[in-house]
Amino acid sequence: MHIWRTEIEPTRIRDGATVAIVGGGPAGAFSAMHLLAQARERGRKLQVVIFERNCQPRGTVTAESRGPYAGCPQCAGGISPPLYQALQDLGITLPPEVVQAEISSITVQGCWKSIILPVPRDRKIYSVYRGTLPFGQHRKACFDAMLLGVAMDCGAQLIGGRVFLANYSADGRVELAYMLNGLEQELSADFVVFACGVNDKPEKGSSLPGAVELLQQLQPDYVPPPLRKALIFELEMLGDSAQSFADELHYIESTSGRLQLEMCSMLSKRGYITVTLIGKSVDACINHKQNLRVIRDFMDLPRIRRALPPKMQASIRCICNPNLVVGSATMPMGHAVAAVGDMATARQYKDGILSAHNMAQGLAAAVFAEGVDCNSLQRGYSPIIAGFNRDNRYAAIIFFLYRWFFASPTFSRIIYQTFASEKKGKPEHARRFKRIFWAISSGDGAYEDIARSMLRPATLWSIFVGGVLVTLRNWLAELFFGLDWKGIGRVPTVVSARELEAKRSMLLPPPLHQVFGLGLPEFECIYTVHVRASPDNTLQLLAEFGEENRPYLNPRWVDIRRTQGEPLEAGSIIQYSIFGGLISFAIELQPATRENLLVYKIKDGFAHGGAFVFELEPRPSGDTDLTVYLAFDYARGESVPAQCYWWLFRHLFPEFVHDVLWNHGLCEFKHLIETTDRVPWALHA
Repeated sequence: MHIWRTEIEPTRIRDGATVAIVGGGPAGAFSAMHLLAQARERGRKLQVVIFERNCQPRGTVTAESRGPYAGCPQCAGGISPPLYQALQDLGITLPPEVVQAEISSITVQGCWKSIILPVPRDRKIYSVYRGTLPFGQHRKACFDAMLLGVAMDCGAQLIGGRVFLANYSADGRVELAYMLNGLEQELSADFVVFACGVNDKPEKGSSLPGAVELLQQLQPDYVPPPLRKALIFELEMLGDSAQSFADELHYIESTSGRLQLEMCSMLSKRGYITVTLIGKSVDACINHKQNLRVIRDFMDLPRIRRALPPKMQASIRCICNPNLVVGSATMPMGHAVAAVGDMATARQYKDGILSAHNMAQGLAAAVFAEGVDCNSLQRGYSPIIAGFNRDNRYAAIIFFLYRWFFASPTFSRIIYQTFASEKKGKPEHARRFKRIFWAISSGDGAYEDIARSMLRPATLWSIFVGGVLVTLRNWLAELFFGLDWKGIGRVPTVVSARELEAKRSMLLPPPLHQVFGLGLPEFECIYTVHVRASPDNTLQLLAEFGEENRPYLNPRWVDIRRTQGEPLEAGSIIQYSIFGGLISFAIELQPATRENLLVYKIKDGFAHGGAFVFELEPRPSGDTDLTVYLAFDYARGESVPAQCYWWLFRHLFPEFVHDVLWNHGLCEFKHLIETTDRVPWALHA
């Protein structure tokens, strides 16, 4: 029996009313929390019952004896900064056993270079498991079970049964029939929330209806949102490789070969990596064998191999093809019923859990402020859905441009160079481009706001000046010095002005400044690269710096050769000869002040005092951050010809040339050591 109400007076939720929530995932748990919170604020009593069939053992579960959560919600399991803040506002602290990793950086991989975005100190990103997989065992330490526990602490009742029938009674209440321990039981509710997601399916061999059919029993006009298939798989990292990828999140915006992928991510977890793939190649998969082929093709991509630990061997623990929401449902509300979470809508490709929270919060407010009849829900809840629709229209434009730019070698380079120029030349608060990338990658911002920031004249001017012009300049320099990028992974090496100042005081404290004849140097540059190798192995390759047959840093017109002493031995001298000897200088290795430092004194040549420093800073993972620091004062010359000569040098070998040469040299270095240290690739299905 369907109820169609046309009365002007809204149907208010009564004191002591019963609310049924079908689905105990985040959308259901958040709905329970917010409904109960709204009731408490108004001094009202509310009975909230959550139906979740994946709660074991089946039956009524109390807050004191919560059954472990079983199953897998088929989700990557990322906690974004705004979701973390929403949890904090609810008084929810993530238990250590639920957190799989705290992410320290987001890497956006483009066709040219990766952009690395450190997570700010005041923001948090975590990875979690939503269900029991990939371990294949029932456990409480998953995110969904934790949220259910919080909902029960707030007063919700949890029933481990499955609803199979929904209809209206004569008085307009909703009658639910559910199976519990093989027996049919009934519940009469004043309001029903459907929060089952879009991957809810009846158990194999069961004739019971799914969530969509149940909702349509009450609201025949409901049409579920459009969906798209994803491919998610869990990689167990074997051996010692897990630690090197313990706190990273990667977005891959460009693929190659026969793969047609639009969006890919790799999220680190405790000993695992969760990989999510979206694109035409995934859409075309119809069986497990085809899924495996896409997985192997993806993992064999050179840029993916370079992003993962060199010694990594991995085993595929589980694979699934969940549906992703890419639009909004039609009429996700009716009399005394509404859908939240994926059954209604979601942010485009980002943060479905936060979407569920925001919808649940908006729905709870609408229920108590407006009512539970269809007209009231339309007034109070429809604007929430409309807000998602408006934001997703901007998202479609953003992701189209994002993928287009990053998939092009030329445009990807321009975008990266804009980011690098901004990082090098502007203070943190003025880096507009970084804020845009952070908001897109982390989900920390509305798409409408991001789109407006992208199209501001100041942003477009930064792209032209710091991106287009600098890219053209650097490209010409690469041609002149014969720098070839073929087969070399391109990684960021740029360091901000603030980081340079901090490093300067560490690498060359004031006493050393005096030794090297420096005050505040006229010229200085600094570059850093993350090397997935130990400091000892890094130092071993660094010892070849200055050797005639070294495999890195061999630009045309620049000859670098050790002329005295032994490699890494104090007193050894390395001679630079530029443009066939037109410009030359020497550097002499000084006695070690710290075991992770190689400090050279610049002598004889264009520099009037100066230092050349290599720093090898170990990471907790066992990897190394290799930093190159160069500082000197320009020679002036005493005679007029000498002064003209050194003036000409400044213009023939300006600062950006150092950037071009060392950027390429460090990328060569990283590629060489990681390739040499790499074990044969092994992926066990």
